[in-house]
Amino acid sequence: MQFAVSTGVSAQNGNIAFTYDADGNMESRYVVSIGPPTEIVSAELPEQKITIHPNPTKGEICVEISPLKPEEKKFMQLFDSAGRLIETKKISAERTFLKISGSSGAYLLNIHLGTNVSKWKIVKQ
Repeated sequence: MQFAVSTGVSAQNGNIAFTYDADGNMESRYVVSIGPPTEIVSAELPEQKITIHPNPTKGEICVEISPLKPEEKKFMQLFDSAGRLIETKKISAERTFLKISGSSGAYLLNIHLGTNVSKWKIVKQ
């Protein structure tokens, strides 16, 4: 199982994030671009690119995954700031929309692609 974890380390155009295997060994490093409120935020896993926009959002985000591998299990989980599971949604297309009906604040979105897990902070205005 692989985990993508963003750190507080700053880069010129964003934050540096790392992926780790189940034993805690770092497998890769990449820059996650963070821009103005309506800018697209993206990251690349070893063989796939994930793009989420808009972030911050007023209530709906678009999650794009390219390429989407048909043979792997794909789903996302949305958690509130207290760590409670709000929603689990199956990913069946390269573009999936997710409505966040809760109050304004920070949410955690976990994207599961096969054995990879990518974690994202989503802000609802």
